[in-house]
Amino acid sequence: MSALTFVLVLLAGILFFASIIGIYITNVTAKPGGIPRWVLGLGLATLLVGAAALISAVV
Repeated sequence: MSALTFVLVLLAGILFFASIIGIYITNVTAKPGGIPRWVLGLGLATLLVGAAALISAVV
C-alpha cells in the first residue's frame, strides 16, 4: 500500500466519521427535518475520497 493510498483511506475514514456525527447532530439533537446540504456534501466528499483511495490501491 502506497503512502497516497494510506492517506486517502485515512481521510475517507475521518470524513465518514464526520458525516455520521453531522447526521446525528442535525437529526437527533435538533428538530426533525431533512438532512442539510452540508451533511450531504460531506457524504459526497467521503464517497469521492473513498473512490480515489480504491483507484489508487488498484492501480
